[in-house]
Amino acid sequence: MKSTYELSEKEFESLLLEAEKKYESPISRYMLRRSLAVVSNTLGQHNRIFATFAIPRFAADYIPDDPDSPVCFQRVDTKAITRCIDSLKSQLRAEHMRSGRGGECALPAYIWVRERDTGIHPHYHLALLFNREVYGYLGDYTSRGADNMATRIQKAWCSAIGLEYPDYAYLPHFPKNHSAWFTRHDALTLSPDYYDFLLRVAYLAKYNTKDLSGGYRNLGTSQLII
Repeated sequence: MKSTYELSEKEFESLLLEAEKKYESPISRYMLRRSLAVVSNTLGQHNRIFATFAIPRFAADYIPDDPDSPVCFQRVDTKAITRCIDSLKSQLRAEHMRSGRGGECALPAYIWVRERDTGIHPHYHLALLFNREVYGYLGDYTSRGADNMATRIQKAWCSAIGLEYPDYAYLPHFPKNHSAWFTRHDALTLSPDYYDFLLRVAYLAKYNTKDLSGGYRNLGTSQLII
């Protein structure tokens, strides 16, 4: 069933072409459609959305003169991003219990892609979409131990790869303009800020830097709620 907040076919094609020009890369139609479906599906559940982007990275394998460094033992398998999301959800459930809020815990929808450049390990791009009535900001990601979403994401990634927080809190990188806020009205009117957010989502679907030869899964999303 088509969501009220989905792009028309003409709008989809226009977005795809603009993304290919902007990022100088072919865009995967499947990845883009699936990612946009997560966005429209989340809007179907919540009127106001807070979205944020992060780039979870692995640490270098080896530090000269320190062969026993903990980074030698980090978990670099393909389930790392799944463990990260599960850890974040666990933290949010615990926060929900502490807060005394009623109802179900507000868990985020998500989109992740696996990318490979010249480094030893791949890295991920992660987009998280929250109900803004519950979570509305990333917070100061340079403040170690703060009670905010940035710290939860940092802790989740460190837990996922088996490295200590806050020693490796820097591994999830938060890019410039990491957050976006939009509403159902923004989606229905295709407001400039919302369209800019969709262009950023389209970045995740670009073919450049995707490892297409190793048989790896390069895209994961939360389940769509019908």
